[in-house]
Amino acid sequence: MMQNNKLIGLVITNLAGSGAEKVVLNLFNMFEKFGHSIYIILLEDIISYDLSDNEKCKIISLTTNRKYHKLFSFIGDKRLHYLLEKKLSIIEKQENKNFDLILSNLPASDRVLYYSTRKNIYFCIHTSYLQEIEEFKSRGNDSRANKKYKLYKRIYKNKKLVIVANKIKEDLDSLNIGYESVTRIYNPFDFNEIRKKGDEKIEEIEEDYILSASAFRPVKRYDILLDAYKKSAIELKLFLLCSPIKELIEMIKDRGLEKKVIILGFNKNPYPIIKRAKFLILSSEREGLPTVLIESLILGTPVVSTNCISGPSEILTGELSKYLAKVNDSDDLSIKMNQMMEHNIGIKDEYISKFSEENIINQYLSLINNSSLS
Repeated sequence: MMQNNKLIGLVITNLAGSGAEKVVLNLFNMFEKFGHSIYIILLEDIISYDLSDNEKCKIISLTTNRKYHKLFSFIGDKRLHYLLEKKLSIIEKQENKNFDLILSNLPASDRVLYYSTRKNIYFCIHTSYLQEIEEFKSRGNDSRANKKYKLYKRIYKNKKLVIVANKIKEDLDSLNIGYESVTRIYNPFDFNEIRKKGDEKIEEIEEDYILSASAFRPVKRYDILLDAYKKSAIELKLFLLCSPIKELIEMIKDRGLEKKVIILGFNKNPYPIIKRAKFLILSSEREGLPTVLIESLILGTPVVSTNCISGPSEILTGELSKYLAKVNDSDDLSIKMNQMMEHNIGIKDEYISKFSEENIINQYLSLINNSSLS
């Protein structure tokens, strides 16, 4: 169901991260490719991505430093909303039409767009807020958990939501979020572009290896990954596509794995490294829709992943589901890694076709007509 020349706005805090930020850039590329007018609106002018090769990427920033506005709490959010509405109105005058669809990404942006009276705004939820709140409680930080809970109850009440995985709806319902509607739309992937980049040469790596590719954060559970690798019978080296954080280096040394675990650092094009890996491992205790799992499958590289909330069980289906490990269980993850080493897994198109741009864009355009998808 193609619809021509829609004006779409993608609102996000900044373009400094690699999660929702990368999804927003992928959405921009998808909409632009199919002939729509797209703007990315940032709350703060921070961009870590090299966009020099994308001259069509239209980015507008509201402020150089959002922290100034945060000093005023909700007053700051209202002030940013005022600035946002001014920018949106200017764009609409330039384009000689109103926005057909506005997608808000991440809670900081959602707090600002909470004040909007526009009817065509959807709030995109990229992760499980229930798990986030429970993690705060498990660490004894009840006040932070309650603050988060009250925030989500407030900003999403009577709002239209887009979620990236089915499990997120269950979590929202558990929190009694009184949303108006919820629609599951997976993140889009440009199969051809990913495979094209995956074909580039990486001369510096000649040996076989297994791989993990995610930012070093507590939720990624690198401790579980390293413990599972040490317990496994795998002789191949474990390469890590992440920054050489001091804490991570110490974790590797503490386990005596300095000669077997190699930190590659950040790579502008990780796809050739993912493609050449024997398999990829994800050890997270919480995700939204883990992009790296889908990218790995698109490149034909099989995956071992924890069955965390949410996403992996919706990605690794059919025979691939055998390689879902228990969360926070290095023994089970080690077993699944050993099993993967013993088998050659073929990645069928049926496992990944639901993530193609052709499927995803029609679902987003359906929102313009207030269609209900499930």
